[in-house]
Amino acid sequence: MYALGDVHGGPQFTHISYDDYRVVRDGLLHRTWRSAKQRPLPYTVFTDPQLGRIGLNEKQAREQGIRYRVASMPVRTIGRAREMGRTLGFWKVLVDGQDRVIGAAILGAEGGEIMTMFQLVMMGKLRYPQLQNMVIAHPTWAEGLNNVFSKLQDPTP
Repeated sequence: MYALGDVHGGPQFTHISYDDYRVVRDGLLHRTWRSAKQRPLPYTVFTDPQLGRIGLNEKQAREQGIRYRVASMPVRTIGRAREMGRTLGFWKVLVDGQDRVIGAAILGAEGGEIMTMFQLVMMGKLRYPQLQNMVIAHPTWAEGLNNVFSKLQDPTP
């Protein structure tokens, strides 16, 4: 028996239901089994500005005993934000001891789209220096990936 979407508990988002379907479909038709439990679950709140979230927040990281560092920057430091006059908000990213992104909160214009970049980073297990040093077209929202990691604080105790 399979439970998909809202009936299996957990966050009730359409995009999670779509992925539940893919997990079951791939298992039944293609015999490629993967767990829905270990997937990073993104969400976006479509306010103005948008809030995009994925992964752990600081409280969750502490509760799990994960040492982490925080990088945070105001949206107004991104060239595209100034160009468009959309400077309200901030980016906040958590990085673990292996330099991998474990969570991100993006409050600002296109927050959901930007959060998806962090989702790709998390799923690909990339380390933050790869993003910090990547050549990104100017002026774009993605350019903030170069800048946010320069704001990393010292690790939590």
